Amino acid sequence: MGVCMIQFPNPIIVNQRGFTLTEIMVATMMTTAIIAAGLGALTVTQKTARITNQVVNTQATARTGLDMITADLKLAGFGMQGLLGGPVGNCMVNGTPAALIPNDNTPGGADSGPDSISMVVPMTNSIAAVGPVWQLFPPAPGTLSGPIATLPLVNNATTGMATAIPGGTALAGMSVTIGGVAGSRIAGVAPASLTLNPAIPAPTTFGTGTQVYLLQCITYQVIPPPDALNLCQGNAPCLVRGVAPAGVGGPPNCNNPGNACVPIMDGVEDLQLAYACDGCNVNVGSGMPDGAIDDMNGSNSFDQGDFLTNINWFLPPSNAMTTNKLRMVQVNIVARQTRTDQGTGEGMSTLVQNTNTIPTISDHNHANGVFTLGDNSTPAQQQAYLQFRRRILTRTVELRNQRY
Repeated sequence: MGVCMIQFPNPIIVNQRGFTLTEIMVATMMTTAIIAAGLGALTVTQKTARITNQVVNTQATARTGLDMITADLKLAGFGMQGLLGGPVGNCMVNGTPAALIPNDNTPGGADSGPDSISMVVPMTNSIAAVGPVWQLFPPAPGTLSGPIATLPLVNNATTGMATAIPGGTALAGMSVTIGGVAGSRIAGVAPASLTLNPAIPAPTTFGTGTQVYLLQCITYQVIPPPDALNLCQGNAPCLVRGVAPAGVGGPPNCNNPGNACVPIMDGVEDLQLAYACDGCNVNVGSGMPDGAIDDMNGSNSFDQGDFLTNINWFLPPSNAMTTNKLRMVQVNIVARQTRTDQGTGEGMSTLVQNTNTIPTISDHNHANGVFTLGDNSTPAQQQAYLQFRRRILTRTVELRNQRY
């Protein structure tokens, strides 16, 4: 029996249609709007993150620089008690040894640039494993009595000392103190001893393990553009620290050739310092220190008017003003972001103003020039100045060791 195959015709598909041009255009516009909104949100997020990072970095720059300066100020003059052999490096005023050397940018007038400061600080090594390098090691019975012309140390101690000195300064000629109470100048160096000249007189006696400190005159200074010696390594302005040669009749200056100053913080554009003293005012206790800060402005209270600026400490002393009577230092530091905001979508737009007004820091009005040469003398320069975010930090430090 045969099989009957029944074949049905193909069904007819009805009501089949595609997107109209109008619908495609609407969908495209909606997709574009969504993508644009997403990109806009991404741009804002990236910009906010970048700005936050710059703010944090600028704040960190100012705080780190301030911490370093104030830490050294608290040590300024340590070891100068009983020190023989003249000034420590270039820390002297008119040939007289000094623990602290203020350098106002414009003595006698409002500043047009950053101040600088030099001070005597002790150097040692805090690593326990190499501690004996910086300690006396006299033979039996383990004591060293004056007159002391030689400091016995552990073997090869002087090699370790020389390695630790910033700037590669030679040991010979440096000042050294024993326990911070007696010291002299290094005249000779052997692997396990230092020869002193002049000798530390009797009746001083020190035992094994007494700490030995090298003393050095270091300078903090802001280097503005143009940086002739390239101290900032192409990133001026910057804050530098190190050993600086003295100028002719003036304080140490890192801008003098032959210095050993090194950059420590990029973006620091201003350092302003003011000083409070005890015994500087002849109208207060006849200019004799009495344990209280001099009332310089006659307000019968301790206030901002008691801090001194614009003093030329290198002139012959007048009104009993000498640096050994300084008791407090007010440190003002200004750090700025190291570059302007230049991110996605900003290349062809006007940069947003980040600093609302040009500030006055201590006696330095930045509108009269951030640096010695002045860079705010024209509206265009002022507008460029306002494109950078800044952080201004102030701290007042009591000087603990500079009275000697």
